[in-house]
Amino acid sequence: MTIEIRRMLAATPERVFHALTDADDLSHWWTTTAESDPRIGGSFSYGFEFEDATRDHTYTGTYHDATPAESVSYPWQTGLGETTVDVRLRPAGTGTELTLVHRGWGEGADWDEAVSLHEQGWGFFLDNLVAYLDRGEDLRPSAPMGQKTQRLPQQA
Repeated sequence: MTIEIRRMLAATPERVFHALTDADDLSHWWTTTAESDPRIGGSFSYGFEFEDATRDHTYTGTYHDATPAESVSYPWQTGLGETTVDVRLRPAGTGTELTLVHRGWGEGADWDEAVSLHEQGWGFFLDNLVAYLDRGEDLRPSAPMGQKTQRLPQQA
């Protein structure tokens, strides 16, 4: 089983790569806090904090791939085991086609539920990436998940 999601962005592949790997950018559309050394073997720490602190969690690991303007790949620890997230960027006109592939899922009802939840989550966060890069918006404050966020600077 594999999750595959595509999004079109008005931003360049270079800008999208930066948003996917820069600690400050990450906290404006995905994480609550982040540390990131975007290079093969570089470490990352993605912190997610919620109004309900029992839901707080942090993902850590090392990048499998971090090729500027082209691709990012890293391990993703689920409650059932480790999976892999691969993001590919392709120029599309003046913007970028982003393809996220999340693979390495196991079999059975628990895995099926995890895949469903991750597919929903990735869909929301990739929509938020589009909102952030294309319009300077963060959709998380109006979402029901209760994630704590960084405030975006006011647009001029």
